[in-house]
Amino acid sequence: MLHAHADSSHNEHLNVIFEDVRAVKLCPSYDPLILQPAEHDTRANILAFARIPERHLARYLCLTLPTTDTEPGFIACAQVTVLANTVTDPGDAYTWNAYSRLLHQLREPTPT
Repeated sequence: MLHAHADSSHNEHLNVIFEDVRAVKLCPSYDPLILQPAEHDTRANILAFARIPERHLARYLCLTLPTTDTEPGFIACAQVTVLANTVTDPGDAYTWNAYSRLLHQLREPTPT
């Protein structure tokens, strides 16, 4: 899970949950936290790095985390879920809990 703090003008924290992770390269922090789909050649490199068999390539997402001062990070996984917690919710804004609100869920389509 990656966590993004809300800035002073927002009262939400974001929790990004990655499932079935096959490869990761991350910096200690991202400001701002941006996830974007990897371009074709980058995707191919990430999947090769992760040693995912060709028959399973379509099942995995490849996301990059761009930065301004270093090489971008990446994650290869089957699914990503983005949840928001407000700082006023009961419980911990830094965790996935009963008050978390689903913002987005992303997964590769299952091949037919």
